[in-house]
Amino acid sequence: MLKLPLLLVSIVPFLAQEHYAQSTQDSISRGLEDFSLDLLQRVSVKSEQSNRNFMISPYSVWSLLVLLYEGSGGETLNQLRKTLRINVDDKSLRSFYEARRQLLNTATSGVDVGSLLAIYTDKRYSIKRGYRDTIQNYNVQPQEVDFNAEDTVRRINDAIKSSTRGLIRDSVKQRDLRGAKMFLLSSLYFKGQWTFAFNSAMTRAEPFYNENGAVVAQVAMMVQEEGFAYSSNIRGLGGQVLELPYGSLEWMSMIVVLPDPGVTLNTLANNLKTLGLQPILQELADYKAKYGTEDKVEVVVPKFETTTDLSLKDILSQMGIRDLFDQRSANLGRMAPGLFASLCKHSTKIIVNEQGTTAAAVTHASLANRFSSDPIRLNRPFQYMIVEKESGLLLFAGQVRNPKAS
Repeated sequence: MLKLPLLLVSIVPFLAQEHYAQSTQDSISRGLEDFSLDLLQRVSVKSEQSNRNFMISPYSVWSLLVLLYEGSGGETLNQLRKTLRINVDDKSLRSFYEARRQLLNTATSGVDVGSLLAIYTDKRYSIKRGYRDTIQNYNVQPQEVDFNAEDTVRRINDAIKSSTRGLIRDSVKQRDLRGAKMFLLSSLYFKGQWTFAFNSAMTRAEPFYNENGAVVAQVAMMVQEEGFAYSSNIRGLGGQVLELPYGSLEWMSMIVVLPDPGVTLNTLANNLKTLGLQPILQELADYKAKYGTEDKVEVVVPKFETTTDLSLKDILSQMGIRDLFDQRSANLGRMAPGLFASLCKHSTKIIVNEQGTTAAAVTHASLANRFSSDPIRLNRPFQYMIVEKESGLLLFAGQVRNPKAS
């Protein structure tokens, strides 16, 4: 059978029932975390070869693949289920996604998060009613378009631009839609104000070193002294961890991991894949419970901006999702007959600077250090993760090898 290309872009009343529901949600969360750290480690290996910075949104990729999981069958479904670490029934999966969707479309003091899932279909090509009904659980309504028309590219890019508040523009090209019968889009936007302000007057130029100790650039370093949670005692990680919280509620944070001397970013990513996020989050929570914000530490953080455009087809194939991209083997029969994925493109952008902090918070930057702590200097390659702490949801993750490179 001729297969048609599909394009993917990833911009209770009883206690026993409550316990079951919570354990089910925890199971999905662990699976999502395992998938996210696996993806991060593989992108790290790929990026080392080109010696470039990168950022990915594991949750955005996972969400898009869940839409395909819902439309797949046979071995394609098995591969998606195994790679996404889905070991619950579909109803529980949909309930989990809805809870996360509500979480990620909210604005609180200092934090603004928005997510989008969208499906575009050829107006001459119809997807199955059952699949239409299913994806309503993900708040997705298919939109019929003409993929040969130039205004379709503009329409899709306008949706991406809107959902990312203008941060990502024109990421989809006309050539990306060539021969398409269906186009799936997932985007995730995040903007956070630092809980503790960086005073721009204290930003200074300092050298940034590569993994071999050579200076690669003079970069603008933000400096402040505050009660940040940190740890260098997480067994099996091979790095020092620093938490930079966002907003007044501190429900989201950037978790920075600086490798120990002699430990590469790839080794660090591999260790994190084995260790998981929970030991890190628990260690930081324990630190805050013990010391609060009284134990001041000086942190030196580079300003940086990273734009990443990745083709994930090969990486996802290595992770076990092979048939989806094979014209002869793909089975997306629950979605529509004869489809296969010809492209999986992932675009992200992050800007880290002093902006988005209140004037009142700046006064805290110059407080004296009451305790003797060595400065944490991010002046060599490091890894970062933007995490919703209560659920451990990994929204974004990346590595900085040269802050001057975009």
